[in-house]
Amino acid sequence: MKKITAYIDGQYGTTGLQIQERLAAHPNVDVLSIPESQKKDPDLRRELLNKADVVFLCLPDEASKEAVALIDNSDTVVIDASSAFRTDPSWVYGIPELPGQRAKLKTTQRIANPGCYPSGMTLLTAPLVQAGIIPKDYPMVVQAITGYSGGGKAMIADYQAFDKQQAEDGAARLKNLDLNHKHLPEMQAVPGLDFAPVFVPTVGNFEQGMLVSVALHQHLLLGTAQQIHDTLSQTYKDEPFIKLFALNDNSALVDGFLEPTACNGTNRLELFVFESNQRIYLVARLDNLGKGASGAAVQNMNCRFELDETSGLVQ
Repeated sequence: MKKITAYIDGQYGTTGLQIQERLAAHPNVDVLSIPESQKKDPDLRRELLNKADVVFLCLPDEASKEAVALIDNSDTVVIDASSAFRTDPSWVYGIPELPGQRAKLKTTQRIANPGCYPSGMTLLTAPLVQAGIIPKDYPMVVQAITGYSGGGKAMIADYQAFDKQQAEDGAARLKNLDLNHKHLPEMQAVPGLDFAPVFVPTVGNFEQGMLVSVALHQHLLLGTAQQIHDTLSQTYKDEPFIKLFALNDNSALVDGFLEPTACNGTNRLELFVFESNQRIYLVARLDNLGKGASGAAVQNMNCRFELDETSGLVQ
């Protein structure tokens, strides 16, 4: 098979480096790169943006928009890791496992890579909204705990420089208490909710890994915990990266705790459904740098070019 060429704009950032690592193990991709000393050369950058078969944008939102404007090659596929285009109807949202998305991804030139928190939240809830189990006007609350690597280079440097007291103070800290997290638009739009959820993440003093949770009250639903589990099972039964545990399965707990780091280094996403007395708790576990970012980007590339979707990725 002819190899495809890839260019990573923002290749020296956290997500860019992780994509490079995965592409280095990919049998069907050659990576075009700019030496760090020339990374701000505008002519060389524009050339590679238009030369590559696929471009990964690992940039802030406004910089991603500027990069897209530089691409005039209609054959170039763009996979954007920012939040700039995730609710743009002219872009395809990049979670192949969601019903109907894989077919769209195979024909588009513009793919919006999902956010890490929405990857867990939408895979838990979108099939349930589509099935009518979760009403579209459900008052949804989403909780999450993540490693500090999701905050980029500045946050990583802060945490890694902590002294003992700072490490204790920063063991777990709530973030985005203005209730306006930038992922909210996709967390509402992709599952198809009438209202954005209440969402406040917690940043923990560990490098990577993530748990995303949704609490549900059965009396507000149009189905039971078993129906929820059955729907998720049917939706993801053939997906290589999705693992659904049995209803109320405690086998993944370690001394009673569900740890956020078990999927680190993989593109796996694990789903859990717990229920007691009509209270239901859904959990997704993933690597925020893997299935939550760089792994998802490579999976989207594989899907778009009809390669083995697991190529370059660890299950």
